[in-house]
Amino acid sequence: MEFYSKAEKCILQVLSADSRASITQLAEAAKCSRATVVKSIERLDRKLDIRYTLDIDENKLGGSERHIVTIKFMSKPPEAFLREFFKDDVNAQEVYALDGDFDLLIYARMGDPESYIVWETYVASQLSEYRPIVRPSEFVITHWGFWPLNDSFIDEVHGSMKLDALDKKLLVLLNQNSRMTIKEMASRTGMQKGTIRYRLVCLKESGIIRRFTIAVQKPPQEYQMVQFINYRFNKNFTERFTDIRRIYLNMDGSEVPVLNKYQIIAPISGSFRSFVLSIYDDKEEAESNVPDLQKRVFKKDNIEVSYARISKVIKGLLPYRNLDVGKNYVYLKWRGGK
Repeated sequence: MEFYSKAEKCILQVLSADSRASITQLAEAAKCSRATVVKSIERLDRKLDIRYTLDIDENKLGGSERHIVTIKFMSKPPEAFLREFFKDDVNAQEVYALDGDFDLLIYARMGDPESYIVWETYVASQLSEYRPIVRPSEFVITHWGFWPLNDSFIDEVHGSMKLDALDKKLLVLLNQNSRMTIKEMASRTGMQKGTIRYRLVCLKESGIIRRFTIAVQKPPQEYQMVQFINYRFNKNFTERFTDIRRIYLNMDGSEVPVLNKYQIIAPISGSFRSFVLSIYDDKEEAESNVPDLQKRVFKKDNIEVSYARISKVIKGLLPYRNLDVGKNYVYLKWRGGK
């Protein structure tokens, strides 16, 4: 792995939590000069392909259906075909090509169950010549991590949020570049700078914007794994979830990492019960830290682990960043447990 300085790691963590942090704020956090910050950001942008975007609270949107769909093909479709097929699909937010137990992963969202089943049926029928085995699961809550959304989420903002066309324009601009200057936003919207500052505060306080953040597209960790888990739960299963949560919270250790090992952790329902997206240096490290770990912790629950490596982004963005896990992990209170 290429060497990254302590200051660069700190800058990544601050930008992950607030990508609009000023150069002065970054310099104070990293304990270095403003000139060093500017050079570090340039290097990080170049090496990691950082996209400045938004972490959206999807519960604030009008759409209620959030699904992750895996597909295994009997014969793989050409990559060019998949890119063209999903290009204008506003429901498919992220589409990744995989190597392993599955060939394709889709993160999709839409407004209601009827729309979802119509979409899923259409996708399966259009891919039918490749004989797909489609296994969908529903996202209810995410313990950790986020999915970068394409601009179609703007049309799903719930009416009760009372956002006008200018607010939505700002959301689109920030979703495309959350580090965009006030001056540039003013130029592109025709609004006064003071008005923009006020609206940004309101958008954050409304809860739609959970945070201004980053999404790294070229992580130094070359092995990026998605994992799907099923259990046949036995008594006291909540104790095992407490154990695995403790491991998640301590996986990165005391030193600030370049990027967190675990990027998305979520309980899901449907074809699978849990989903994990994580990044490692190589296959050996990935398989010893993810499937083997789950099997050790949940050995009493007849655990079944399926996993695959992300080989290419067909559509959307990779969700990689560096946050303080302890401060941002969302706890789910299991009935009868902690």
